[in-house]
Amino acid sequence: MRSSPMSEPHKRALIAAYYLSRFDRKGVRALGYETFAQAFSEIGSALGVKPSTVKQMRDGFDPYCSQVRVGYYQRQILRSRANVIEAYADLGEAAMSGIVREILQGGPQATCAYVAAISDVLESEEKVPTDNTPFATRLQTGEKAETFFQEQFPHLADFKGSSLEDTRKFGIGFDFRAVFPDSYKVFEVKGVREPHGYISFTDKEWSVAKVMEQGYILALVRSLDTVPTLSLISNPAQILAVNMRTIQSVAVSWNAKV
Repeated sequence: MRSSPMSEPHKRALIAAYYLSRFDRKGVRALGYETFAQAFSEIGSALGVKPSTVKQMRDGFDPYCSQVRVGYYQRQILRSRANVIEAYADLGEAAMSGIVREILQGGPQATCAYVAAISDVLESEEKVPTDNTPFATRLQTGEKAETFFQEQFPHLADFKGSSLEDTRKFGIGFDFRAVFPDSYKVFEVKGVREPHGYISFTDKEWSVAKVMEQGYILALVRSLDTVPTLSLISNPAQILAVNMRTIQSVAVSWNAKV
């Protein structure tokens, strides 16, 4: 039996499910719903998919996006989910809620740009996790590195007397902020499984690093699979040699008539 590409309604449902996973009950309320059950039902009705499908999609994102639910824990992520995360990872809650509202209210022509990043994933691929998407590995590596950094932070002598703030959900170009009484420094955490490897910065992360200079610190965790070690690199935009890579993503701008 020949597989067909994922339907447009299911692609739109994936984006809405990603939003619900990433922003949890705040996202539910922002869309005007009182409960997840209501959100699943009304999103499903608006998009022409089953409410249970929306819930299952949300659960599929949870291991990679939610800090509240475990979801369907798996070593590899489905290709379609990885594409959605890759495309929307840099957008904040306000931008994402605006996109989801438009998806729920608009027709195919109004939303085609939003689902384009998912690409022509086959329906059959929705049933079998793929082992050749690098994003899944990067997500798992990043989470492991961030946990190790949080464990090590209290022992960093240079930051004694500061408090560590978690800024990962804000999408502002860094993961954590060390706040002193009269100043602060920010950390972007990256990890590699071996003693040496490759890391990637989003355009926002790299732009913020260039602006903040010494105030921006790369917290690099090496040898994640054996004995992790933490290195702090101040002003990485000045120190590291990088190559630019272009990926398909969704960008949002805010326009006003004045």
